[in-house]
Amino acid sequence: MRKPRSARMIRETSVLPTAAVFQMTRPIRNRQDDLTKSIRLLNSLALKLKARRMAAGALNLASPEVKIHLDSAESSDPIDVEQKEMRETNSLVEEFMLLANISVAKKIQETFPQTAVLRYVCLSENEHH
Repeated sequence: MRKPRSARMIRETSVLPTAAVFQMTRPIRNRQDDLTKSIRLLNSLALKLKARRMAAGALNLASPEVKIHLDSAESSDPIDVEQKEMRETNSLVEEFMLLANISVAKKIQETFPQTAVLRYVCLSENEHH
């Protein structure tokens, strides 16, 4: 794997596909357009990143997201509770967000080693095995 490069970026949200767009293209196995191929490549990379994190001892703290439907904006009385479906593409987006966060933390530590405030978890000898 190549060393990450730091760069400034402006995210144009109106042109970036959402997780829902990613999910819609996944079931269509015979599609071979550039977008679909790119999503499949990103998903395979995300699965490898997640496997590597889990093998290194990462915790899986994901829990289902719950959406509460209210009677009206004024009353705020709950009328229904819905559990949002966790999709594979949610994991795809999550893995790349984690990768970005880890890369930024490493760059901060590298650039400001004396003043960087980063969380570091040291496993005891018993926990490591």
